[in-house]
Amino acid sequence: MLNSWLQDTGSLTERLRRHCQHFNVQLQATRSHVKLSAEQQGWLGAKQANCREVLLLCDGQPWIYASSLYTQSAEQAVPALAGLGERALGELLFEHPQLTRSAFEFAQLNQAQWQGLQQTQQLTSLVNSTQLLPWARRSVLAIPQAQVLVTELFLPQEHVYQE
Repeated sequence: MLNSWLQDTGSLTERLRRHCQHFNVQLQATRSHVKLSAEQQGWLGAKQANCREVLLLCDGQPWIYASSLYTQSAEQAVPALAGLGERALGELLFEHPQLTRSAFEFAQLNQAQWQGLQQTQQLTSLVNSTQLLPWARRSVLAIPQAQVLVTELFLPQEHVYQE
């Protein structure tokens, strides 16, 4: 079941909405002028980007930790990127008729990565202790003149691991 979630090219927001009564986005952080790694620069073609980190919740439980990186030029092309607040990114981008998505990259976090993320993102209190290490995917969502590198981490207690 997890595989079908990881490889789904549609809107994760819409899929989550179908699995819960109440869906919401909890903004964790926004930062500007984030220095990108060489790998991220390759995806976005820039040295700096804005970063937005959120939790996607179903019925009050965090299912997904998501991070989006987008350049200043992307924000100028799509000003709504800067003011998303607790609105899902998918609601903005998947409305665009010319949206494209790159191929996915997949990874399972190792124990050190997962513990580091739990500490830096304060996920410890939100996630039940489990031996299961989470899976993540990333891809670039693009509309004319704007690219967003999206990383989505499927949190361990999330139902897609149990179905």
